[in-house]
Amino acid sequence: MPIYEYEPLGHDCLMCEGRVEVIQDVGAEPLEFCPYCGLEVRRVISRASVQMGRKTDYDKAATRGYTTFRRAGHGTWERVAGEGPETIQRDDDGKA
Repeated sequence: MPIYEYEPLGHDCLMCEGRVEVIQDVGAEPLEFCPYCGLEVRRVISRASVQMGRKTDYDKAATRGYTTFRRAGHGTWERVAGEGPETIQRDDDGKA
């Protein structure tokens, strides 16, 4: 379920600190009153958070021209898939 943000309608509310986040069903009607202080509110557009699949298919990325490296230690990365050097090492100056 998404988190919707509401703000006071035409007034300030010291109790709700400007905006209130409410978890609601996608098909639910917007709230008219704040669930905390009871004053009139309006739903506002806020930033979205979208999470793609958690599993990364390194070989699929390689077929599209990407090279994937995995951190192997402090300042060292090793190639997992794709073209390029086997390892990348950073020196003490921060240069690869």
